[in-house]
Amino acid sequence: MENREFHQAEISNIIEINPMVKRFFLKFSHDIIFQSGQFVIIDFGKLNHTYSTRSYSIADISHGNTIELCVSLKQDGAATPLLFNSKVGDQLKVSIPQGRFVLPDVLETENIGFICTGTGVAPFRAMIKDLLEYRKYTGKVYLFFGCRTQIDILYREEFEELQNKYSNFHYTPVLSRESWSGANGYVHKHYEGIFKDKPNAIIYLCGWTNMIKETRDNLKTFGYTRSEIKVEFYD
Repeated sequence: MENREFHQAEISNIIEINPMVKRFFLKFSHDIIFQSGQFVIIDFGKLNHTYSTRSYSIADISHGNTIELCVSLKQDGAATPLLFNSKVGDQLKVSIPQGRFVLPDVLETENIGFICTGTGVAPFRAMIKDLLEYRKYTGKVYLFFGCRTQIDILYREEFEELQNKYSNFHYTPVLSRESWSGANGYVHKHYEGIFKDKPNAIIYLCGWTNMIKETRDNLKTFGYTRSEIKVEFYD
C-alpha cells in the first residue's frame, strides 16, 4: 500500500545521459532512509491526466539527504515532459521511499539474477551496488540488460568497473538494433544459458511489459516458482 507522506525536495543536479534519458538528483531537508529497489512518487499537482502522480525508482544506494532518479522521456506523456523541462533549484513534491521490490533481508540463494530493459535498470543499479559493496554478497550476481543501441546502455562504465572489481558479478548488455562486439538480439537467449538448469536463484525482472511476460514464462518452464521471480513493470 502506498504511503502518501510527501516532502519538498529540490532538484540539486541534472545529468543528461542521452537525448531521451536524464538523471535527476533530488535533495531533501533531512536524510532519506530506503531499501535498494524502492521508488518514490512525485506529485506534479495538475496534469492533463486522471492522476497527478508518477512513480520513479531510486537509482542508487546511498546514505544521506539526496536520491537519484533515472527517467526516460515519454514525449506524449503528461508528466515526463514537465520533469525534463525542470531546472536545477526547482522544487518537487516527493513521497517517502516505498515498495516491496527489494532484496531479501537474509540472502540464502547462491545466485541472484537481474533482467531488464530501458530505465528498468535503475532499481537494479541500486540493488547490485547494495549486494556487492555494502552486503559483500559472495554468490553470483547476473545482470542482463536489453537495449536497442550502445547509446541506450545506461551506467555502462560503472557496471564494467563493478565487473572488473567483483569476480562474482557478470554483466551482459544485449543490443537488439545494432551489431557490435558484445551480445546481440534479445535478452532471452542469453539468460537461458545460466538459468535453464534451474540453479538456486532469485531473479528480478524490470522493464517493458512484453519482455517481462516472456521472461517470466520462460523462467517458469525452467522450474522457477512465483516466489523466486520478482517483477516490476515499467510501461
